[in-house]
This record gives sequence, C-alpha cells and structure tokens, in this order.
Amino acid sequence: MKCEPWILIALSAAALVAGCGGESPPAAQPSSCEPPDPALAERDADELFAGSEVLRFDFNLPAERWTALKASASDEEYVESEVCYQGKSLGVAGLRFKGGSGTLDECVEEGEEITCPKLSMKVKFDEYVDGQRFYDMRRMNFHAMTRDDTKLRERLAYDLYREMGVAAPRSAWATLYVNGETLGLYAVVEEIDGRFVDHHFPDDQDGALYKEAWPISTETSYYAERIDANEEEATHAGFVAFAEALAVSEGQARLAALLEWTDVAELARYMAVDDAIMNFDGASTFYVDDKDGSVSNHNYFFYEEPSSGTFRLIPWDLDNTLNLAAFENYGEVPHWTEAPADCAAEFPVYMGDETVRAPGCDPLFGGLSEDVAGYQAALDDLLAGPFSEARLQAEVKRYADLLRAAVAADPYGPTVEAWERSVARLESDIPLMRERLAR
Repeated sequence: MKCEPWILIALSAAALVAGCGGESPPAAQPSSCEPPDPALAERDADELFAGSEVLRFDFNLPAERWTALKASASDEEYVESEVCYQGKSLGVAGLRFKGGSGTLDECVEEGEEITCPKLSMKVKFDEYVDGQRFYDMRRMNFHAMTRDDTKLRERLAYDLYREMGVAAPRSAWATLYVNGETLGLYAVVEEIDGRFVDHHFPDDQDGALYKEAWPISTETSYYAERIDANEEEATHAGFVAFAEALAVSEGQARLAALLEWTDVAELARYMAVDDAIMNFDGASTFYVDDKDGSVSNHNYFFYEEPSSGTFRLIPWDLDNTLNLAAFENYGEVPHWTEAPADCAAEFPVYMGDETVRAPGCDPLFGGLSEDVAGYQAALDDLLAGPFSEARLQAEVKRYADLLRAAVAADPYGPTVEAWERSVARLESDIPLMRERLAR
C-alpha cells in the first residue's frame, strides 16, 4: 500500500502511519482543499443523505493519471486521488469508473473511446489507507443518471422501499469536480456492503451478503461465486436448503417453505413497491441467455440474517424506474403472480432485443403468489401512504426545487427547460402509475 508524496499533504498523521510509503509520483497536483476534518470519518451517514442540499466532491490527481483513467475506463481499476468533501480533504482514496452492460459498456467503444457525456464512478476510501472511512462508509457510488431525464427517479424509488420497511440504499445528489473542472450533477448512492448491513440490520449483523444470487441452485459453488461480504464465515448451506425447500414444494406448501426462509410480509411490501415503480429490470425479470438458454435475474442483493437464518431481499440500480415510457419496453410479460401454462415460453422485451421467462414460474414468486391477501394489503398500504398522489408529487416538487440550480450549472446534462418538461411529465404520470396497479 503506497500513498504518493504529492497527495500526502492532505492526510493526517494517523493516516500516514496507517500505510503510505513508496515510489516517485508523476507531476504534482496541489491540493485545493482545506485540511481534513477527522470527525467526518465517524459521523452518521443519515446526515449526509438527508437530501437538504446538493453536496460537492472534488477529486485532485495528476492530469496524466486522469487521462489514463479515462483511456482505460472499462477496466474498472482504482487509481489514487485526493478526495475532498465540501472543501475539506478526506485524504487519498481509490477512484474508478463503474457500470454494467447497460451503462459502462454502452458508453465505452472499442479502443476505450468514451461516447457518453458522463460515466458513473466509485470511490473506495480505504483502498490506500487502511481503516479510512467517510461517514463510517468504506465505499461510495456516484451515478451519472444518463438514462434519467428527471434526475429524481433513483432517490424517489429507494425512498419508497425504505418507507415500506424494506432495507434499501440511501441516496443524495452531488456535483463532482476533477482538478477544479466540473463533471456536473450526479446521484450519490450508498454502497451495499458490510457497512450497509451494519446500518440497516443493526440487531443482526455479520451475516452473509450475496449479490444477484437467487434460490435456484443446490450447488454451493453458485453461491460462493456471488457472496459479497462475510465470505470467510459463510458455508452457503442456508441458501442451498432454501433452494431445496422451494424446489420440492408446490402451492401452499411452497408458501410454507417461503415463510420458513424469508419474511413473507416484507417480500410482499418489496413487490408492492417493485410493481408501483415499474422495476422491469429487477429481481422479477428473468432474462434468457441467447447462447445457452439459461435464465437469470439481476439488480438485487440477498442478506442472510445470522440469528434467524432468513433471507432479506435488497433492491439495486433503480435509475430507470418510475418511467411509463421505459416500461413499454417490457412487452407483454405476465405479472409475477401469474404462471402461464407453458413455463418454457419466452417473451420479447426491449423491442425484441431480449427475451425473458414469466416470473410466476419461478419457485420464489410462485410461493409468494399464494399469499394474495398479504400482497394486496401491502399494496393498499403503499397506495394510501408513500405512493399516494399528494405525497409523491410533493416529493417530486421538493427534490426538483433542490436540484434546479445544479441542473442549470451542469454542462453535460439537459437544459433547464428540457429538465423541467421531464419533471412535469413525471408529475403528470403519477396518477397513471397508480391506476395501473388496480388489477
């Protein structure tokens, strides 16, 4: 672990002892920030994600390193950068681009030419300094929101899950700067990792956290490949037993198995929000691989509570939700409560670019669909509370007022006029979103 001399001025003496030493750096990039505030390491992140202001983060690094990072964006490898928050240096941390098949891959052409005005980024605060934290977090995501013309959807959607008692990332907004030059407005999204678990499951920490592992396999290797936190202690026996219990049961017996391994009432609340926000790229979308015919879903995590052994579903990647126009890409896929006669049937989505299988044929959703009354009760609570027309439109207005100046100052985003039209369209779509939930 090394920290380069050009950046050491930004670190406290304690951080220097923690793990720097090393090689000669490239040309120095002086820090533009004030000395560190040690209190920022352990403050409550609820304060950071309060949504009362647009934050500012600065990244200071040699110009040639920034150029090299952009030239190898798809490698998703960290480089050293000073990170500053609201003018206060946080010290040296790891900085990289991030994304997936629908974001980073579409924005970086062969030869590493970047074709999008912005790329999402990730900061790892302890990449170069052991134990370094920011608001008790190890990592933080900055999402470019290139598919969200309102810049509001991700925050609104995560809020809805949490208001319905489902653990979900906290989020806010920030303007980013590299060496004093603006990158524009970004969403700040909490990382789902061990620190997330500690905050959202304070009474049941240190369990296994899995990224995009579904109870469909009885092979431990499947779960071992997908574990994301506390992998040293995990045996995956619980997930295997969960999958076996669903596989060998049907009807009410399958619901009984689900009751043993999950909080079914919480799952019903999860799916009520999922339906309301039209999360057509989440846990209930089972894509068919056109090469081998295998089926998989994505954009979720499962947390295994160590005391109860139950599994808690966590949503992820919601920037394209709450979008009636985008939902049209989902085609005529049956609702997750409905199982077609032919579960091998494939349904075209994204105007035929992809195909999916009916989620109602999945054992977990098959079991949950047996509790129609529980799902309807959750949906009623959502419609009367967080997803009420007045409540949601008030949130849209509040957040839009917060972002207006940052949108106007963003050289890579929509014009204020275009953005205002998008926000107005979202407001006018809210009654239609509520109407489509009546079934």
